[in-house]
Amino acid sequence: MPTETLYDFEIEDAPRELDIDDIERVERFKRAGYGGNVSDALWDLGITNTVLSQQFFSLNEDQILAGRALPVKLHSSVHPEEFGEEVEGDDVHPQKQMMRTVEAKEDGSILCFDVGGDSQLAHFGEMSCQLAYSHGARGMLCAGNVRDTQYIKEMDEFPIYTQGTAPNAFGGWEIVEIDQAIHLPGHLTHYVTVRPGDFIFGDFDGVQLIPREVVDEVLLRVESIYEKENEEREQIADGMPIDEVYEEFGVL
Repeated sequence: MPTETLYDFEIEDAPRELDIDDIERVERFKRAGYGGNVSDALWDLGITNTVLSQQFFSLNEDQILAGRALPVKLHSSVHPEEFGEEVEGDDVHPQKQMMRTVEAKEDGSILCFDVGGDSQLAHFGEMSCQLAYSHGARGMLCAGNVRDTQYIKEMDEFPIYTQGTAPNAFGGWEIVEIDQAIHLPGHLTHYVTVRPGDFIFGDFDGVQLIPREVVDEVLLRVESIYEKENEEREQIADGMPIDEVYEEFGVL
């Protein structure tokens, strides 16, 4: 039976699943994945509407963002004078709650920030990156701004794709939802829905979402494309005649 999901694609056979943890998934995507073969694998499955806005860029161009989405919804603070203050009593500050959620998740999560279009301030800094990384997060996708970039860029295992940078955190924001579906700016669609457990892949070509139902299926297809194209690349570099190239490999 075809499988229907939020993303309106169908698969005649059940998607393959791997008995591995997310850290291994991250490493395998980083080894074999790049924007083109991830996109081709998704296309082969009928998934075309999960490309994120080209306004996202990497603080380090050579870093690959890969991991399980942990969505976070932020909103501009209605009481900016209280920004950063501890919550009194037994309540847990939302930032602390977010970090506890990172800790509770399997290692390999990507913090995905929906900031509601507020671009006036920085929503995350290097100390927060260090804390998230030390408890298992492996990167961030921020539809707002980050700061402390000179130090963030020294973190080899915490890629950040963001829409901007800013020095100021004052003005204030608050976390209103954690681990619930959010909507981030899309490239082929106005928004891309990011659900807990979806997979994020980003490189210099751009950022894409892999629906959680097909993460391992996409990974296996990405690895197959990677191996095949390595063979093609060698034959083309060795001077394979043009007619043979198109007869053997089709349109490149």
